[in-house]
Amino acid sequence: MIRTRWALAGILAVALCTDAADADRPGVAERRAQVGQAAARGAEGLPVLQAALEDPSDLVRRAAVQALARMDGGAQGVLEAALDNRDPVVRRAALLALAGDPSPGAVARMARGIADADPLVREAAVQWLVEVSPSSEEVVALLRRVENDASPEIQALALTALAALAPAAGAFHPPARDTVLLRQRPDMVDHVASIVVAATIPLPREGWRFRVDPAGEGHMQTWFEPAYDDARWSDIQIETAWMAGYTGVGWYRRTIDLPARPEHLAAEMVFGGVDECAWVWVNGVYVGGQDIGPEGWNQPFRVDVTRELRWGEPNQITVRVLNSLAAGGIWRPVRIEALGLKR
Repeated sequence: MIRTRWALAGILAVALCTDAADADRPGVAERRAQVGQAAARGAEGLPVLQAALEDPSDLVRRAAVQALARMDGGAQGVLEAALDNRDPVVRRAALLALAGDPSPGAVARMARGIADADPLVREAAVQWLVEVSPSSEEVVALLRRVENDASPEIQALALTALAALAPAAGAFHPPARDTVLLRQRPDMVDHVASIVVAATIPLPREGWRFRVDPAGEGHMQTWFEPAYDDARWSDIQIETAWMAGYTGVGWYRRTIDLPARPEHLAAEMVFGGVDECAWVWVNGVYVGGQDIGPEGWNQPFRVDVTRELRWGEPNQITVRVLNSLAAGGIWRPVRIEALGLKR
């Protein structure tokens, strides 16, 4: 039927998945022989091959789907029906035979594959999608469906592919920020020694929401907006590394309640350490961050939040973190300082 590299790979996988002990069961050898004879008759043998797909023997079912995948034509309808077969090996072989080699025109078929109940079929579908060239929005959309798959192997395949497909046009460029920290303001040059911390508000360690962003596109989906729904994100603590084995972009979100406004000249958010780069939003407004590469992993930094904080109200805080080596995340405490002048 569709003698492509991927269809043949599916056929080979069928052979590797068969149970040798099944061959010794009564009648199996005879029924396999009937499958071979039916395959030799071409279209005339289709009814026998279709019936064999429901055989109790793995060997017979898989021999039948192998034969169907090898046919030059006429087997498409039977293979379509095989996508609902109880045997995941049969479903995988049928899917790959119908799709042929990875190409944009056959991408829609893989929607069925990535939704399959068995990881064997889902993984084959993801591997097929990864090889489609040129890629497309349709491919990216399908890969996004499995980026949180129950199978770690499938997750890794999808996330790696999405990261590679991230469009250059969507590269993150933080907005310009014209504010200056209080101690660096020209009008404070003669008063730096008199600046004191009038109030300190530690940010809670618990209660943060977190999501990895391997494709680096959270900013395009406005994950920093206060109204963004993060209900499906994971729970996470700060003051610790985010997870083992992940390098890339991750986002933290939390809403905090602030007390009544203290007397102060400026307010600054102080980060004890973020591994390794960070960009911060308060109530949807970008307020700055630190982007000095891996050397920044243990460097404290602060951002001015004087205009953005809403005293006596809830305040939404978002932090985008990029880590390129080892552990990552907001691993040291964060606090808000209200700054004033010594009386």
